[in-house]
Order: sequence, then C-alpha cells, then structure tokens
Amino acid sequence: MNVYAAIDLMSGKVVRLKEGKAEHLKLYSENPLTVIRRFYEEGFERFHIVDLDAALGLGDNFNLISEMLKEKGYKQVAGGIRDVQKINKYLDSGANRVVLSTLAFINPQPLLPIKDRLTISLDVKDEIVSYEGWKKDSGLKLAEALTNFSEMGFEEFIVTSINRDGTMKGFDRKIAQSVPFEFRKKVLLSGGVLLNEIKEIEMLGYKGCIIGKDLYEKYFGDA
Repeated sequence: MNVYAAIDLMSGKVVRLKEGKAEHLKLYSENPLTVIRRFYEEGFERFHIVDLDAALGLGDNFNLISEMLKEKGYKQVAGGIRDVQKINKYLDSGANRVVLSTLAFINPQPLLPIKDRLTISLDVKDEIVSYEGWKKDSGLKLAEALTNFSEMGFEEFIVTSINRDGTMKGFDRKIAQSVPFEFRKKVLLSGGVLLNEIKEIEMLGYKGCIIGKDLYEKYFGDA
C-alpha cells in the first residue's frame, strides 16, 4: 500500500489546517526542505505536497515546490492547479503526478492526453463531492464521481473527508465503506487518517492513504 506524507504549504511554511479553514492554522516548520528530508529519513518515500495559497487564491509557492521536487522520493503536487500550462510546469519540474479537482470538474477534456500523470481529488462533505477549495458543490455523490471520471480513463483518485481533515479523529469509515470495491485499488484515502490505521485501510482494499496532522504531531508536535 502507498502511504503519503502530506506537506501543506502557506507563505512558504509548513502548516496544517483544520477542515480546510485558514483560521484554524497551526505552523509546524518554516523550512519545508527540512521537513521533506526528515520524513524521507524516517522511512516515508511518497509525498503529497499541497499549495494552500494557490488553492485559496492567496498566491502560490511554485518556486519553493520546484525546489522540493528535487529532493528524494515520489511526489504528487496539489492545490489551485487550474490550467494545463501549470500542470505541465509541475511535471517538467519533476512532479510524478499532479492532483486536480476544480479543473477536472469544469473542463476535463484537455486533461485526457495526460490523464496517466493526473490524480483526481474528490473531497466529500455530507455525501456530496465539493471542489474549488471545498467551496463549490458538484451535486455528485462519491460513487457517481468515481464512475464518471473512471469512464473518462482516469486511474487514480484521492477521497478526502472534509469534516475529518486535520482533526486527528481517524479516517471516515462511512465514506470508506461507501466506495465500491471495484474502485478501491485506485483510491488514496485522506482526512483525519492516523498512523495506526494504515493496516486497516489496506485490509479494506485501498491503494493507499495520506497522513497529515498525526504525522506532524509525532515529529513536530513541539513546534
């Protein structure tokens, strides 16, 4: 199973939000390069790098992320990537995959030629998938969204429980159980995931998971 360490960036610093809200921010490190190196040394080889500034329309951390992409490990980049030009900039800078939400919902056709390098992020609240920084309602239930994007040829997804994100309450078992079995080998679970839940998620048949706050409290909790 693929386990990703999440590295969320805001103003060039490593932070975590609670339920995606900027007012619920905790700073963990002012040096993201140190963070990714430490996680790699601790045995994490996959990283989920999120540009929160870009996602929230507050700027971007492209230059910093480009430097992080030079570090060891497999890396996927997410956050406010809403045109093909920016996707290609990240791929050219060394990203293994680019994670999309808004663009995939609004205009998926230009994405199809590079779909094997893309991951679709499906962020769920009250059984409905949201996009654009979790502010817009797609009107689709999770299984519907998975079916629609799979029929287009997309092969990897991140399913995030918005209500659990940054809460350290554990992954949302209701959402996890709602994903049809035929899709689980394509899905990374996210939102509240704890280190001690990795085996359970694997047993449910998922491709992997993304761990954020629990990881930071273990290694940077005194920051």
